[in-house]
Amino acid sequence: MGVLLIGPEADLQVKAVTRELEKRGVETALWDASSWPGDVPATVRHVGDQTSVSVADTEEIPAEYHTIYLRQLGFDARYPEFESELDERPLSVINQIREYRGLLLSAVKRLQDEGVRVINPPEAMSIHDLKPWQLSTLSAAGVPVPETCSTNDPDEVRTFANRVEDVIYKPVTGGGHAHRLEKDDLEDERLTRLANSPVQFQERIDGDDVRVFVVDGEAVAAARIVSDALDYRSVEHDVERIPLDSLDPEIERAACRAATQLELPFTGVDVIDGSDRFVVLEANPSPMFATFDELAGTRVADELAAFLADP
Repeated sequence: MGVLLIGPEADLQVKAVTRELEKRGVETALWDASSWPGDVPATVRHVGDQTSVSVADTEEIPAEYHTIYLRQLGFDARYPEFESELDERPLSVINQIREYRGLLLSAVKRLQDEGVRVINPPEAMSIHDLKPWQLSTLSAAGVPVPETCSTNDPDEVRTFANRVEDVIYKPVTGGGHAHRLEKDDLEDERLTRLANSPVQFQERIDGDDVRVFVVDGEAVAAARIVSDALDYRSVEHDVERIPLDSLDPEIERAACRAATQLELPFTGVDVIDGSDRFVVLEANPSPMFATFDELAGTRVADELAAFLADP
């Protein structure tokens, strides 16, 4: 029995984990769920009280694979590969993508019912779009988080900005960069745009960007992102490994508690480590780690592969 990987064939994380699994002699297969339209045949059959699932050329999945690494399900209308199609026929494309996701999600969840372990399961992957809920769940569990207001109400924004000295704003569900809230942003012309889409406003903590990788409830690696930018994702940046014996034990405990509370067997927990306190920003249910391994010398792919290989 082996490990099935779901994600784009070119994804660096998929490639790294596949290499580490094959080093261990583990049989692997890939469902390239980003292949569209129709390049990956998938079927869920119901005959009497029996249900079977086949994707690509794999028929007896539960008999062949004990674990699925769900890196990325794909089929999101926001992805750039759908841009030209969306310009020409937006409603048709959105509906078609929705149908593909429905079929593949049903296939994955049926395999879960058959006893195949999924890391991370679809219900856990969905928390990436639920950042306000993430923060409330972590806060209730005693994990320190920044003061935050997610809203489409201009009055709430002004109240928040009056109370919090330094504020940043970013999308509620991710996918965009953080910006500092300026005086001009509080003008009526700007705030009326909240009617189109809610925004997350958050106190800015001055400190180091740290990511802690947690596998099966234990911290396996940590790294510091080296950048002077407000949002390091907007510029080129370096990464430095933090030896686990040098990581603040409170940060390690908070990262592991976040993974447990959010039911994430594998996650990358983003932390701002300030001079007088630290806060957890989020726990990513499908973190990128290949660049950390390459630039900082962490061994996340190795640790994840060891976890996936053990049924």
